[in-house]
Amino acid sequence: MKKIGIIGGGNMGEALIKGLHQSHQVFLTEANQERVTYLKKKYRLTVADINVTVKEAGVLILAVKPQDMTAALDQIKTCTWGKPIISIAAGLTTKFFEKHFAARKIAVIRCMPNMPAMIGEGITGICAGKYATTTDVKMAQKILQSIGQTVIVKESMMDAITAVSGSGPAYVFLFVEQWMAAARQLGFKEAEAKQLVYKTLMGSAHLLEKSEFDAATLRAKVTSKGGTTQAAMDVFFSRKFDKLMKDALLAAKKRSKELAK
Repeated sequence: MKKIGIIGGGNMGEALIKGLHQSHQVFLTEANQERVTYLKKKYRLTVADINVTVKEAGVLILAVKPQDMTAALDQIKTCTWGKPIISIAAGLTTKFFEKHFAARKIAVIRCMPNMPAMIGEGITGICAGKYATTTDVKMAQKILQSIGQTVIVKESMMDAITAVSGSGPAYVFLFVEQWMAAARQLGFKEAEAKQLVYKTLMGSAHLLEKSEFDAATLRAKVTSKGGTTQAAMDVFFSRKFDKLMKDALLAAKKRSKELAK
């Protein structure tokens, strides 16, 4: 059983614990005691201070918020170690971590998972730092596959990964939120709207995944000229939904770059 250290037990930290605790010995460092109590009750893991986690684990997963990362790294620097680091913090580059451990040439693997990781259905972008080997990347990929699929990219694409898939679930949830509101406005009760919208969403997603056709082709197949779907599409396009989507992702990518500064 391999030992994995996780610093931070928030939503994504929990997703990793859930995916790993059956096949690995997980050491968790988490400051929120209420959160610790919850995680200990639900999963098999060892809660430890940061010194023990760093000492025992063969790899460290940093699952703290970007704004809290420097403080966490300052604590880790006091420990004697030289193990690979996997970071899931948005915007923080591999150079950010390498700068903190300049004398040790630490292997850093930067990752960007997304919220469906909480049910094992995530997609995680992975890139390697200056000192990370192919073996390090494969190790990180195997760990992250415990919460879904992975894609290896160049670091120059990580801000785009953050915008497309990292933030992506929020786009879906916003669309569903407004779809539900519109359904209720048309006279459906909450339970009815939920059944209609959720089933349409899931059925369409599964169709898209399994179909030989891409999204544009499937949309065209649903949209009969002069029909009801065409009327809805005319509204979407007249309000420049396509531009709105692109602008939103560009804003997310820009913010990801800003977080690295």
